[in-house]
Amino acid sequence: MTQVGAPVQGEVLAGRYRLDAQVLGYGAAGHALWRGTDSLLNRPVAIELRVPGGEAAEEMMTAAVTAGRIVHPCVIGVYDAVDEGDRAFVVREWVDGLSLRDAVREGPLDPNRAASIARTAADALASIHLAGHTHGNLHPGTVLLGDDEITLTELRLDPDASPQADVRAIGGLLYASLTGHWPHELPPHQVGLPDAVRVDGRLLSPRQVRAGIPGYLDALTMDLLDPSVAAPEATDLAAELRRYDVADPELSPITAISADPAPRPSVVKKVLVLVVGLICIAAAGWAVGTINLKQNNGPDFPPGNDGKTGKPSPAAAGPIKPVLATILDPKKGGDEQEIGHAERTIDGNPATVWKSADYYNGKFSNVKAGMGVVLDLGAPKKAGMVTVTFAAPGVTAEVRGGNTAPDRDETAYTTYSPSQTGTSTTMKFPLTNAPAVRYLMVWITSLPQASSGSYNVGVAEVTVTG
Repeated sequence: MTQVGAPVQGEVLAGRYRLDAQVLGYGAAGHALWRGTDSLLNRPVAIELRVPGGEAAEEMMTAAVTAGRIVHPCVIGVYDAVDEGDRAFVVREWVDGLSLRDAVREGPLDPNRAASIARTAADALASIHLAGHTHGNLHPGTVLLGDDEITLTELRLDPDASPQADVRAIGGLLYASLTGHWPHELPPHQVGLPDAVRVDGRLLSPRQVRAGIPGYLDALTMDLLDPSVAAPEATDLAAELRRYDVADPELSPITAISADPAPRPSVVKKVLVLVVGLICIAAAGWAVGTINLKQNNGPDFPPGNDGKTGKPSPAAAGPIKPVLATILDPKKGGDEQEIGHAERTIDGNPATVWKSADYYNGKFSNVKAGMGVVLDLGAPKKAGMVTVTFAAPGVTAEVRGGNTAPDRDETAYTTYSPSQTGTSTTMKFPLTNAPAVRYLMVWITSLPQASSGSYNVGVAEVTVTG
C-alpha cells in the first residue's frame, strides 16, 4: 500500500520541482532524498522529502529556514522549503562530488590536500558560527569534494551544540584525510570508516600510522582532538591554516592559536646566526674604536650618525633612509610567509611589494588588531613626514614611533599621526610635533578587499623625510 503523500518518479512538486531519481530511501525518520530539476530555472536540485509533513516535519523546516540565512560558497545552499501537510520538502543546491568518506576509502589523501580541506571547512564554519549557529554534524560523510572546492552538507544547526565541537571535528577530518580512519570518540561515533588506530588504548598520531606527514600538521591534528587542549575559534584556525605551507617539514605545530606560541626551530636558528653576526660586528667596531680613540678621554658614547656621539641627531632637511624594515605581527610573530620580504618596503623600487596573507574580512579575520611595518632609522632622528605607497586603496593605517626595538607589542609605540583611510594608493602621514625616535611604524588596522573576495594589504614603498 502506497503511503499518503509518498512521491513517485517524474512527479512535479509545487508546480516546479521534478523528481528525477531517488538517491536515498526512507529511513525510520520518514526522510528521503531525491535528485530533481528546477524546471523554472533549469538547474539540478536536491530535494529532501518528509512524509508526513506538518508537526512531524517541523524540525526539518526550521533547520532549512535557518540554513537559508547562512551564505557561504562552501556551505550547501537552501532554495526553497514547502510544507503541504501530508508531506514536506526542502529544495537545496545539488552538488556533484565525492564525499570525503568515500574518497579516503580509496586511500589517504596527500597532506597538502588534507590541509586545504581542513582550512576550507574551518572557513565555512566561521561563517556558520558568525551567524550564531553550529554545524553540529561535521564528519567525512557530510563533506563533499568537488574538483576545486568542498561543500559542507547536512547542517543540523543544533542550538545545544558548541562551536568548539565543530572545531574539534576539523581534527577528525584531518585524521580521516591523512589515515583513512575516524576517531570514534568524536560524534557521530560511526561514519562508515574504521576507528582510529590505537596501541594499548592510546590514539596513534597520523605520522605514527603513515610516513610523509609534516610534523606541524600531525601535531595540529592531535591538538584538535585532545580535549585537554583548548580549541581555537574557527576564524583563528582558518587564518592560521591559510598561511602555512604544509610541504615545509620544518614548520612547527600551529601553536600560534594559543597566547604563547612555541618558537619555530628554523626561526631560532636564524636568530642565533643573526646574534652571532651582530656580536662579531660589535667586537670589530669596538676594536677599531679603541685603536682610533685610545687618547680620547671624552664621553663613553658610541659614534652616532653625527660622527661624534650616539645622541639624537638634529632634524634632517631631506630624506631619511631607514637601515632596516621588519614586520610586526602581534598574533604570530614568526610566520616566514607573512613577515618575510619586509625589505621590499624600503628598497626604492615600487614594483616590489610586501604582501600580507589573505584574511576572511577586513579586520584580519578578527585574529588580531593589526600589523605593522617597522622602520629602523639607525639612531633617534626627528622625522616630519612618512609617505606610504600601497598596492591598493582602502587601507586604514596610522604612524607610531618609539625607541623600543620591535617586538610583538604594538602598544610599545606612541601614535604620532592619527588613523586615516586612503582613497588612493599613496598616503601621507605628517608627524607634527613628533620627537626624535629611532623606530617608526606604519600600523595597519583595516584591509581592502581583493578581486578574489579575500582581504589583504600590499606595501610597495615607505619613505621618510625630515
